[in-house]
Amino acid sequence: MCAEIVLRVPIRRIPIVIDTQDALTPEMALDDFRKMFGTEPDQMRYRIVNIEVITSPDDHQPMLVSECGRYGRFLRREADSVYFRQALNYAL
Repeated sequence: MCAEIVLRVPIRRIPIVIDTQDALTPEMALDDFRKMFGTEPDQMRYRIVNIEVITSPDDHQPMLVSECGRYGRFLRREADSVYFRQALNYAL
């Protein structure tokens, strides 16, 4: 007999700063930008992009939230969480 449970996986958002005027400048996390320059990014030069990631319930590797729809056990995204089915195998 096989039963299923629903796993709730929280979404982590990582803000990344991108320099729109110099393509060779590497992207960096917003916190790192603040530490390095001691200020907020100038809105005329920089754009902030939020990357949403989760930890895969199977192999515990990082996974983009946008890839969840391709995952067979994906149920839904709601608020700040993603829900997956997980089978419980047990014998009677």
